[in-house]
Amino acid sequence: MAQHALSPEDAINFSTTTAADEKIFARMVQTGIVRDAGRKRYYLDLAAYDANIERRRRIGVIAAIAFAVTLAVLSMAFYVDGSSIILR
Repeated sequence: MAQHALSPEDAINFSTTTAADEKIFARMVQTGIVRDAGRKRYYLDLAAYDANIERRRRIGVIAAIAFAVTLAVLSMAFYVDGSSIILR
C-alpha cells in the first residue's frame, strides 16, 4: 500500500528477500489479497484484503466467546465441587 499499487494500472514489480516473506507473499497471492497483473507485477486488492480482515475478526470473536463460555462452565463446576469439599 505504501507504493499505492491498488489497481492493475498501478501494479508494481515485487520480489521477496527472505523465505518467510516468500511464504507470506505466496499465501496472499493464493487467497487473492495480492493480484498478479502480468509481467511479474502485482497489486493489492483492497476488497479482498478487507474481507480477509473481517473474516479473521469474526473467527477471533467466536474463539473469544467459546473461551469465555468454557471458562465460565469450568469455574462453575469447580466452584460447586470446591464448596462441597470446604463444607465437609
